[in-house]
Amino acid sequence: MKPATSVVLAVLATAAVVVATAIVRAVVWPPGGITINGDGTGRAYDGVGAVLGGGGNARYLMDYPQPQRSQILDYLFTPGVGASLQLLKLEIGGDANSSDGAEPSVEHARGRVNCQSGYEFAIAAQAVARNPALRLYGLQWAAPGWVGDRHRSLFTADDISYLLDWLGCAGRYGLRVSYLGGWNESDNGEHAGWFHALRQALDAHGYRQVQIVAGDSGWHYADSPDVAILGTHDPCGFPTGVQGAATSCDITDAALASGKPLWGSEMGGMDAGVQAGCHEPCAPAMARAMLRGYLDARMTGYLEWPVLDAMPAKLPFENRGLVTADQPWSGNYTVNAMAWVVAHVTQFARPGWDYVDSASGYLDGNRANGSYVTLVSGARDGFSTIVETTTASTARRITVRVTGGRKLSGRTVHVWASDFRPDSANPATWFIRQADIHPVNGTFSLVVQPGWVYSLTTTTGQGNRGAAIPPATPLPLPYRDDLTTSGAAGPADDEPGLLAAQDGAFEVAPCARANGSATTCTVQQADPVPVLWHGSAAGARYPFAIVGDGGWSDYTVGVDVLLTRPFTSAGLIGRFDRHGSQADIGHFGGYLFDLSTTGAWRLFRNNVTAAGTAVLAAGTLNAAAGVDRWHHLGLSLTGTTITASVDGRSVATVADATWSAGLAGIEAGAFTATWPHAEYTNLTVTPVTA
Repeated sequence: MKPATSVVLAVLATAAVVVATAIVRAVVWPPGGITINGDGTGRAYDGVGAVLGGGGNARYLMDYPQPQRSQILDYLFTPGVGASLQLLKLEIGGDANSSDGAEPSVEHARGRVNCQSGYEFAIAAQAVARNPALRLYGLQWAAPGWVGDRHRSLFTADDISYLLDWLGCAGRYGLRVSYLGGWNESDNGEHAGWFHALRQALDAHGYRQVQIVAGDSGWHYADSPDVAILGTHDPCGFPTGVQGAATSCDITDAALASGKPLWGSEMGGMDAGVQAGCHEPCAPAMARAMLRGYLDARMTGYLEWPVLDAMPAKLPFENRGLVTADQPWSGNYTVNAMAWVVAHVTQFARPGWDYVDSASGYLDGNRANGSYVTLVSGARDGFSTIVETTTASTARRITVRVTGGRKLSGRTVHVWASDFRPDSANPATWFIRQADIHPVNGTFSLVVQPGWVYSLTTTTGQGNRGAAIPPATPLPLPYRDDLTTSGAAGPADDEPGLLAAQDGAFEVAPCARANGSATTCTVQQADPVPVLWHGSAAGARYPFAIVGDGGWSDYTVGVDVLLTRPFTSAGLIGRFDRHGSQADIGHFGGYLFDLSTTGAWRLFRNNVTAAGTAVLAAGTLNAAAGVDRWHHLGLSLTGTTITASVDGRSVATVADATWSAGLAGIEAGAFTATWPHAEYTNLTVTPVTA
């Protein structure tokens, strides 16, 4: 036939011996070219999705104005618009940090259920409205303290009750949850009894449709009759695809032999874009994982972490996800390369389609050249072949022969392609429709370029919708929030606008004591200490939340605060830079001013390491601050001069040059063993001119 020279495309070609990192086995692939047999067999495709959670990475989404909020949701969930996600893992909020922030629980105390807590259900409802076929999956990182046992474990009977309450809340939003996990990255494979009890409870309470996925930290539970799907994290390396051309995906003999669906239930750590200078592995690593996951390990489901970056600046895992939406005040957002990498699969295959093993492999039998997989519809009347050459060094021509199915050999082949070369970094070349190919006698050929991803399909309905996006602008000062409402989010979130909890739960709720005419305020509700996702260093975990712009430099932050119990404390944060490791969230760059009910106060120079933290000043007020009394705290930062005040009176002025700019915030119980119930109103950040 005449080559389709007008199509700048990628390839497929030959045979390979596949070596998985956990087992070694020989798989015979086609000796040359690609033969797509529409009657070929393989495992069922379960879908590609993302993780809404694992930190407060979606905190700002519901703070966005319209139409930008709807545009972002469309790019994530509406079929044929952008990423077209097919799976969505929801964090079951646990009042404690789970990476880039904390999400509030629906049940801070046993029996007190608040289904309006947080934003997970509101986002999920919007997602399902856009794609009714979207399947939801719940997983825990942390949980309120009453759920755990004396060993601080979540594998308890109380936790099963808690999960049932969470499922009940999902039902109130009209959401049908399809999958449920155990405790994220905290399972050693020794909790089969707990999963059996969970299965029995689900069945007894009308949740037979909920399938259990485990163990989210290894290929455990292959022989468990209660675990329907085996899911593990980062089976293709961490960050995903970090080995580049040598990227491979691991599996165990037991998992493979189980016959259960195998999922990469979290694939993470990748740079969201392919902008010049991106930190490898960039977004194309996800393409390698989605294809090689099937070739190496027969994985059929993939969840990228996180779904988006919608959170304040200066957090550890920025530049992740499918969309960056960190400026609700301006409406600016960016659809990242990661969205279009995922779209190369999700817009071309639906869950329930079948892989064709004989039409999937490595180009020329060499994983350095790239990989490809082919999927066919259940009716055998359509196919899609996805090809990635993300680590190839040269272009190559491939020949494709189509047979079988329902007259597949005569179908027009539509082509979508993306140039994901890191040195290219041009969004105008991502997910672009190319010229159609008309096979002759079921055969066609094409040239694929190195660093590209291609989708060849007989289906239609794909799209790459553009929208006018406002320019980015800094968050201006002065800033004010009375902390009595959830702002632009309305009922979609019960947290005050733009305030992002890093540990604890800061929610709008009735005040214990009105502050003037204000009968609602922002309340730190995580009390006692939650079951933490990871262990903590002494005094390094306490509730705090941040707000603002990383460029804020000279300003005064102030807030009214009330403590409801004796011997507790609360305060302010200035020039927040970045928090420390998972066990040391409370160690962050910046300054912290803390006042106790006893009247004792301390002004800290904080740091991401305990060794860099120091008390700059300390003292005691003339009278105790007391319980159920409002006080106004202030922290002024001008150049190297830092001044702390209580009720308008300065208590300390010090000089320190460690931190020159950063966000503002509020805290409760800094560097103590308590997570106090504290209330806040009238948060202000005003510029100071030297």
